Amino acid sequence: MTTRSPAARFPTPRLAADRPERGSAMRRALARLMRGSIAFKAVPLLCAAISGAAQSTDAPGQIRLAVRDASRALQAGNAPLFLAAFDRQEFAEYGKLREQVTALVAQRRIASSVAVESVQGGPVEWTVDVDWLIELTHKLDPSPPEQRRDILKLRVRKRGRRWRVVDIQPLAFFAALPDP
Repeated sequence: MTTRSPAARFPTPRLAADRPERGSAMRRALARLMRGSIAFKAVPLLCAAISGAAQSTDAPGQIRLAVRDASRALQAGNAPLFLAAFDRQEFAEYGKLREQVTALVAQRRIASSVAVESVQGGPVEWTVDVDWLIELTHKLDPSPPEQRRDILKLRVRKRGRRWRVVDIQPLAFFAALPDP
């Protein structure tokens, strides 16, 4: 029986420099093509321009989605997420809205539904008419639910990457109910 040295039992791993490169000819050819061709340099810029134009022209769709997200947050009883749809700096009555929504969510279960009737405006500011329906059920009292339905007028502006509501009328739509 022959004994093997420890080095023979555990072969030394080959280093990356020892291995022949796979596809190196293809990489070199592609690199040469990219260095010399203006088309390869223009393609990423063209794709970025097209996607930017698509995002700016789809502002009504993004605004509809933001309004639906606010409605879902209200239905989930998540006042901070609902209030995130509003611009704190530009919304004049943000404090009053925060108090009303926080009190409403604390005392009632809310079912919320929205239908965006119209989105009008320009690239900076949009006016949105929303048919908003909420059904309020007291959390402790099994009394019949109260329904509120109104056409709300929202003014919306883009802040960063998100659309934010800067005004909503009538604000009393979100007022808390007096306890029975």
